[in-house]
Amino acid sequence: MPREYNPTDAVRSPSGLAIWMYENQGAQRFGADNRLFVVLLDKDNLEQSWELKRDFALVFQKIDDFFNKKTVSKNDEIVFTFGRKTYTAVTKVLIITK
Repeated sequence: MPREYNPTDAVRSPSGLAIWMYENQGAQRFGADNRLFVVLLDKDNLEQSWELKRDFALVFQKIDDFFNKKTVSKNDEIVFTFGRKTYTAVTKVLIITK
């Protein structure tokens, strides 16, 4: 979970988080490609959310569940602005919480 983003807002509106992530990427890494964002969130200790990546069983189970249940649709399209230009991308956000 980006430090600058409110976790409650991310859970409530994952597409808002996706837009924020596209708009706040570095110029050197800019890309308007379609993406799947996997975001880790430790509800008990936000500062330690990054440590969830070590819990392979949890992370891979959630990813497998996600791919088995989710589909991509027109509702996954977002519009964002970067460098005074507007872009459209198809994106999904998987928030893994513990």
